[in-house]
Amino acid sequence: MPVTKYQDLLATQIAMEGAEGVSKKVPIGEKEGWEGYTLRTFTLEPRGHTPKHTHDWEHVNYIIRGKGRLMIDGTDHVVEKKDFAFVPPDVEHQFSNPYEEPFEFICIVPNRGEY
Repeated sequence: MPVTKYQDLLATQIAMEGAEGVSKKVPIGEKEGWEGYTLRTFTLEPRGHTPKHTHDWEHVNYIIRGKGRLMIDGTDHVVEKKDFAFVPPDVEHQFSNPYEEPFEFICIVPNRGEY
């Protein structure tokens, strides 16, 4: 399907160790015909966070709404609506939301990087 309506996407809670208050939507991926990559959106509720983790693929991120923190290799970066971020492979990273409003971002990964 060439157009996916945001309101029609199913959000799933991330239930992995170290994640809290995180949900994911997958608007575009292999099912839609994009064989090499997947575009996902993540929403972090206030005080939510992804686990600190490392893997061998990169992330390309765009902040849709709110404000959050992105820790890359021990350094915290404040990111907010309309910011872009690149997370290189093999570097520890974590998204967190210490603020009072939901924090939502796009995350594009190679298909081997889907979790």
